[in-house]
Amino acid sequence: MKKIISALTVLAGSLAVLPAQAAEGVRTIPQVTNEWRGAVTPYIWVTNVGGSVAYGERKLASVDYHARDVISNLNFAAMLTLEAHHGRLGVMADMVYSKVSGQKSEVLGKPALSSNTFAEQGIYTFAATYTIHNTKDTYLDGLAGVRVMNLVTRTDLKAYDSVYGSSNSIATTSTTPIAGLKGRVRLGESDYFIPFYSDVGGLGQNTEVTTQQMVGIGHAYEWGAATIGMKYLYNRQKSGGITTTQTLFGVVAGLSIRF
Repeated sequence: MKKIISALTVLAGSLAVLPAQAAEGVRTIPQVTNEWRGAVTPYIWVTNVGGSVAYGERKLASVDYHARDVISNLNFAAMLTLEAHHGRLGVMADMVYSKVSGQKSEVLGKPALSSNTFAEQGIYTFAATYTIHNTKDTYLDGLAGVRVMNLVTRTDLKAYDSVYGSSNSIATTSTTPIAGLKGRVRLGESDYFIPFYSDVGGLGQNTEVTTQQMVGIGHAYEWGAATIGMKYLYNRQKSGGITTTQTLFGVVAGLSIRF
């Protein structure tokens, strides 16, 4: 959390030295045209992870991983956003894949047991977009689509000071409709802007609710933009009397290459 606060402090400090005028040739705010336009944005998301599993009304286990723990046990991660527009219509995709091993989790009510959790997860958001508002200082898209979440987990249980234990695994895939807004607001007449994203969904396959938000600060260049901010995702699923919740929250930074 200290690293997150420090990152936001740096962002806030940068606002005090914004240039009065944008550089020539820089497109800080996208403009609606009758030609194809789009962007490819690889990014990193340094996130804390929290979650729980409950059977009926009884919580069985919970996990709380700090960003430093996730990074130290990360096997592989890939994050990418794609978007394309023609006129006011467009499409977008946001894809997150990660593979994490060796995370310690708590077995509630069983102090004599320890566990390690291995997780392979994909979070894929696909949506159609429509530009609701567009000026030289603001850009706003409405969006509607689906979020596909694929999760494969294995938990190894072990009694303390014992060689005996057991292993449990589960693989789930859910598809949930979502709707939301995304866009950016220019800061004065400068090359800086505030990007934002928000969506909510639910009532899909096993998913009671899912929501994702992002807000940050960005700087536009002739080739695209660099951004840094905070991103949050919450998901609650229920199937066969088992309820699982997941929270991802942390700093996100990316480079957007315009075409």
